[in-house]
Amino acid sequence: MTEFFHSCTTNERKREIEELLNNFAQQTGAWRHCLFFLSNTRNEYVMMYSLTVFENLVNKQWLGVASQDKMEIRNCLPKLLLAQHKVMPYFIRNKLCKVIVDIGRQDWPMFYHDFFANTLQLIQSPGLASLGLVLLKTTSEELACPREDLSVARRDELRKLLLEQVPTVLGLLTGILETYWDKHNVMATTPPPSPTSGENVELLGSLFQGSQYSKLLCQPMAELDQDSQQLCCLVLECLAHLFSWIPLSSSITPTLLASIFHFARFGCDLRTKAKPDPFISSSNREPPSNGDGRSLHPSADSKQDRARLGVLAMTCVNELVSKNCVPLDFEEYLLRMFQQTFFLLQRLTRENNAHTIKGRLQELDECYLEKFTDFLRLFVSVHLRRIESSPQFPIVEFLALLFKYTFNQPNHEGYFACLDIWAVFLDFLTTKIKSRLADRENVLNRYKNALGLLLREVLNRIQFRYNQAQLEELDDETLDDDQQTEWQRYLRQSLEVVAKVMELLPSHVFTTLFPILQENLDVYLGLQQFIITTGTVRRLNISAENDCRRLHCSLRDLSSLLQAVGRLAEYFIGDVFAARFNDALAVVERLVVCWSRPFLGKSVVLSC
Repeated sequence: MTEFFHSCTTNERKREIEELLNNFAQQTGAWRHCLFFLSNTRNEYVMMYSLTVFENLVNKQWLGVASQDKMEIRNCLPKLLLAQHKVMPYFIRNKLCKVIVDIGRQDWPMFYHDFFANTLQLIQSPGLASLGLVLLKTTSEELACPREDLSVARRDELRKLLLEQVPTVLGLLTGILETYWDKHNVMATTPPPSPTSGENVELLGSLFQGSQYSKLLCQPMAELDQDSQQLCCLVLECLAHLFSWIPLSSSITPTLLASIFHFARFGCDLRTKAKPDPFISSSNREPPSNGDGRSLHPSADSKQDRARLGVLAMTCVNELVSKNCVPLDFEEYLLRMFQQTFFLLQRLTRENNAHTIKGRLQELDECYLEKFTDFLRLFVSVHLRRIESSPQFPIVEFLALLFKYTFNQPNHEGYFACLDIWAVFLDFLTTKIKSRLADRENVLNRYKNALGLLLREVLNRIQFRYNQAQLEELDDETLDDDQQTEWQRYLRQSLEVVAKVMELLPSHVFTTLFPILQENLDVYLGLQQFIITTGTVRRLNISAENDCRRLHCSLRDLSSLLQAVGRLAEYFIGDVFAARFNDALAVVERLVVCWSRPFLGKSVVLSC
């Protein structure tokens, strides 16, 4: 094995070795030798090859293996895992766990009745909980959504068996999160914030109205040691995968949800910024470790583990929120979950003397912000129709928080994602109004201020006069797969939001947009006085640097606003042609004047 992976080994020799290894693996009883190798070598290549032999045996040849041999394998591999998991490299340990789970996939419960019970026992054993959690996560991955090589009946049987275990599993995982939070909670040594403190008043607002959850979420953050952080990360990983396939039910208790949100708060902690670990693959999201929970990779230090706790907790939340089918008895839990998440949104958009909102978001982990934006998108697209009319959920206050979150995003991609959320909300509102025409004005009045602020800010964001430094950073040359530059995409997405607001508030949008357009048109038309003609050459005589900058911004903005007016043309025709004729005529008259004076043509030299 060492020779095969050596850089000096020729391809011809590698083919010879590969043939030898393949022949060996096909021999009856080869697994006994592999069991000996696993028990007696530290060579990672040999260990991985031996596990591959077991994996192929279980998944491709298991029916032909003698019953006595199967029993021996089922007994020996778990004993080997228990004996050596602390000294095995993490990827060998995880591979061995997968082989054991593959056996359970074939034999549980008929021939391997204690398969799942052993996993639960490990989770409850001090010092072995992390190993049990790895087995649990692997079991969820491999048995809940098995490959197509199993019959439909067997797949259904496995899912049913796992569902029977879900209440017990969730109870154990809840207990671990609660135990470690309570154990490390600094509340015992640090008094809670004063009930009259500005932060509490600001954060709670009308979301909780003095409920018990406000008190829970205002508790100080637990100071977890690194081992505890690693273990809680594993618990949250298990929960995230379980939530991806189990139905919403009373098994997901308020206590479990509260525990998850305790850990989601770590993502709001400015001390926890971290980068994604490139060593975490899709099949093994646990950071590299030496088998006892402590990291082998320098990127998985304590601060990054704290950030990762927040990311994983929000992953759990998003798995729950992504489910469109919500039973009646879970809707209260759902509302409670939204309330707790928006408590976090208030924390994220809180401004204080030390940090502006944008500065705070810049300091947070990028993955956490992405997860949080995903949550907002899922909430608006999937559940807003359920929650919007609830007196316990202040939708207008939520929109105010979303507004602050959107327009303080630290990068363009985050801003684009938030614009998409607003587009979905505007579609929802348009559909609602069309279904309640008699109540149209009342619905619009409820949201008019929020829509007005959104319109104004989106228009400001596309204007160079307000946002030149950021807009100049956008690439306006390279085309993407949709044949758009980055700037064109930015402008298009912004104008789509403006158009959706126009559909709801046409007069308001027009009275907001037209003066800005007219102002920039006046600048363009006023350039006539600065043109100097020398012979056949016409020159624009503007040389002051500040004037050139202002002119550049105004002309760029004129181009954008003309596109905005073009995008809104559909709202001046058809059934509303007569009602909006005068507004449309005013726009056309101004544009005709502009088009009749193309004095900034090819013959004009801009001296600036």
